Amino acid sequence: MLTVTLIRHGESTHNVLALWSGCTQCPLTERGTQQARAVGAYFADTSFTKIYASPLPRARDTAQAVLDAQPTPKPPHDFSIDLIKEQSFGAAEEHPPSLREEGKTLEAHFQEGKYPILYESESDVAFPGGESQLDLVRRGETAVREVVLPHVLSAARTGQEEHIALVSHGLCIAAIVGAMVSVLGGGTWKRKGPMVNTAWVRVQDGAPNEFADDEIPPLEVIVTDEGRKDHLGGLIDEGPQVGMKAYQGGGVVEAKNPNEAEAIVQAPGGLKN
Repeated sequence: MLTVTLIRHGESTHNVLALWSGCTQCPLTERGTQQARAVGAYFADTSFTKIYASPLPRARDTAQAVLDAQPTPKPPHDFSIDLIKEQSFGAAEEHPPSLREEGKTLEAHFQEGKYPILYESESDVAFPGGESQLDLVRRGETAVREVVLPHVLSAARTGQEEHIALVSHGLCIAAIVGAMVSVLGGGTWKRKGPMVNTAWVRVQDGAPNEFADDEIPPLEVIVTDEGRKDHLGGLIDEGPQVGMKAYQGGGVVEAKNPNEAEAIVQAPGGLKN
């Protein structure tokens, strides 16, 4: 059996400023560093087979804290996995979200340097130079095939349990979990809500020991934990998960409620131009 624990990075400077972060090289805040140490201590008794991380500083430094807390000998690690970086927001990065102006197209907003929250129904839309939600979904599927699947096959062939950690980002984690359920298990999954910084999700894949070399073994994929944050104690922002901190924690804006996008921009965790 393979267990995959996906950990969101600690609080970053852009989280505090409620900016489109994406692939920006923003660092952890002091609280984010403390959160990273707390999640590392929480998993100190968990024996990871390997630890992977996005190369963006906020995820890489969180992963380093997890690795530092592991007993000796330390597990192997790779903190350079581009496939598990956050969704790229292109020209919107380092900008606050904008209010939509009635009667104006998205393209017109973009030309004026305004980047509103995108609805779930606009999953094929990308900010200039960035990725759409569908692009991220496809990248999540590739990450599952290239990073997760080799461990699934190894565990199935050897009969030995493996447990890997992926330190990534809110939107990307949602894409990877969804891809694990669909690509490996043939099912569907919908996130329950946004993840706070350093919250974690756990997925388990069970596979038989016998299967053909050229096929993915039949799997039962179960999301056993979601949005866990019991390691944080007093390090969590106790305010409601609203605004950009909710959106980039993996939240979505339902098409049936477009006013929610404006609510996000105007909420305590969001800014407007």
